[in-house]
Amino acid sequence: MNFARKIPQACEYIPTLNRMGYMSPALDEIQLAFVKHCENNKTGLFLDIGCGFGVATQPVAKRGCQVIACDLEERHLAVLNESIPQKYRSLVTLLAGHFPDELTFPHNTFDGINISMVLHFLSPLSIEKAFKEISLCLKPGGRLFLTTSSPYQRALSLFAPIYEKRKYVEEWPGYIDDIAKYVPHRAHLLPKRNIVFCTDELSRVASKFGLDVQTATFFSREGIPPDLSLEGREYSGIICEKPKDSPLIFLEKNKEVSPIHAANIR
Repeated sequence: MNFARKIPQACEYIPTLNRMGYMSPALDEIQLAFVKHCENNKTGLFLDIGCGFGVATQPVAKRGCQVIACDLEERHLAVLNESIPQKYRSLVTLLAGHFPDELTFPHNTFDGINISMVLHFLSPLSIEKAFKEISLCLKPGGRLFLTTSSPYQRALSLFAPIYEKRKYVEEWPGYIDDIAKYVPHRAHLLPKRNIVFCTDELSRVASKFGLDVQTATFFSREGIPPDLSLEGREYSGIICEKPKDSPLIFLEKNKEVSPIHAANIR
């Protein structure tokens, strides 16, 4: 399969192959920070969750870093595998499965984790589970790079006032029970239920699971479609660090046997 046929030269959003939204072929500012972090820590091991066609995985590998790329859709991984230049393939491990419901990783494993445009498709329970797993499998001093959709997209203009009323009284104010109410023209390519986030909610959940928030920001993306583009706050992102004295360390010493299989690390 020719990767160039899947990702055109123009910076256009590309539908996923499993009706889980869209992917941008351009790195956003949080992903760029992830790549830079990997480059600055070349001896480390890194994780790209929901890697899609490998927009963030490939530049990490091309900088000589070991990276595990996981995605729910095996077809995405097949495209990624064929697109990686031969000389970098030994640096990339591909894993298919749902994070965090099917994939977990050994504790204190990763120097950096990227999870881009994934969280808003998870349930609240799975979101908290994901943050717990990330907090455990990051090394002390390791960093998380995370992006999601925000309520401030043109297509969600009818939802934004609802979000504003909820944000001070509800734990998950960005919860949308049926995305077709707001984006009927895109609903066939999205899960029915979504959760959009502002930086406050992302920071709250990250802090709950022992991560120090270093950066919390709204941003836009190159090539954003006109029906999403609004005022430059269409997406939310955070960069966090696991402190060396993480309060979750005690969980590592008393981990219960999990029914979820642990992914094999090369």
